[in-house]
Amino acid sequence: MIQRRERLSYAAGDVGFNLIWQSIELYLLFFYIQILHLPLGIAAGIFLIGAVVDWLFDPIVGALADRTAVRYPMKLWVLLSGPLIAVALWLAFRSPALEGYSLALYAAVTHVGLRFAYGCGNIPYAVLTARITDEPSEQLKLTGLRMQGAALGGLTAATIYALTSGSDAPFLTGALILGVLAQPCFFITWLGVKERVAAPPTPPLSLLQEISHYFRLIGQNDALRRLLLTIIVAGLSTTVTAKSILFLFDRDLGNSEWGYWAALLPSAALLITAPLWVALSTRIGLVATLIWAVLLHISALVMLAIFYSHGLEVATVILAIAIAATCGMSIMFWSMVPIAIRDLETLPGGTGCAAHVYALSNVARKLGQALAPQIIALSLALTGGANATAKGGAVLPGMILAAVICCIAVFLYRPTSERRGSGQTG
Repeated sequence: MIQRRERLSYAAGDVGFNLIWQSIELYLLFFYIQILHLPLGIAAGIFLIGAVVDWLFDPIVGALADRTAVRYPMKLWVLLSGPLIAVALWLAFRSPALEGYSLALYAAVTHVGLRFAYGCGNIPYAVLTARITDEPSEQLKLTGLRMQGAALGGLTAATIYALTSGSDAPFLTGALILGVLAQPCFFITWLGVKERVAAPPTPPLSLLQEISHYFRLIGQNDALRRLLLTIIVAGLSTTVTAKSILFLFDRDLGNSEWGYWAALLPSAALLITAPLWVALSTRIGLVATLIWAVLLHISALVMLAIFYSHGLEVATVILAIAIAATCGMSIMFWSMVPIAIRDLETLPGGTGCAAHVYALSNVARKLGQALAPQIIALSLALTGGANATAKGGAVLPGMILAAVICCIAVFLYRPTSERRGSGQTG
């Protein structure tokens, strides 16, 4: 049994990471379009460029973390990456005296730098779930508490941005505050977590061998392929919903100020519902809970499309239900990752692959996240918002489209089933 103090120390890391990530997830696309006045295509393209860099860089971080795990524990990566992330966040939310292609280039470079810094700490942090304990029930508890930590970080980030929304540079001020607040969170994780589970020996490999190793992991394990697809489509639908909040209230509902406070919904929903999703999964299993969350999400978005004209209160309540469903989706697929690691590492001849699998999972997640701005931009453009400064255009059609894609993929290529109550895949 892991002591509660250590669980809280682990969760503190996700408080710090979500002070940063929610800035990217909820506000950066809106900042590009509404504040920097970048065209829709360029703003969405910057996110795609950032994701491509992640796809190239995250596997390298995963390989390095696994290869050096004996000398450099995963929690050290978390501590050392903190200051780098804070500086990168501040640079990303600056409004430099540039215009045209120079401004777009600045946004792209700082965006890539922020994603690079974030990945250096976040991938090793995620691996800690599998290195603190190898007991699935304890890993599920760690994941649930970690998600609540993420919720606290997200709530703090959304509150800071809402409180600074009336200042001359609201996003820059908020980014500076959040970068500073994240540092003690990373320190608590470094200080309070013990990495008890030693990774199997991992022989040194050349670059080509490393690439081959990643392809071999995917090619030889159907359960891993199914999990990665689930992460892609669930990440897509979750990200479209989260990134659309400010646009939804600004353009679809005509109340931009309320949108800043509505941006608290993802974190508030995660904080409240995480224990409920964990409890449900222990009764009916991870996959069944994932499916119920997917169905609840698409149902709520359809209801939002039907009833959003009935007032802000009705729209906010229905949106909160849809967001709560995305929380269940995220908790379930992240809970499946350490189980996949255990199954791979205990195979005959298995080697340490925790950081490799988390790198693949992050790549899958970021693929979904990279596609999300494209769907949002397409929805805005097709419904009348091709001009970045226009108030026309709606994001709700894009939200529903992403949810439909997720629902179809999960049902046609669902993750491997597991024994009820154990959280183990079979």
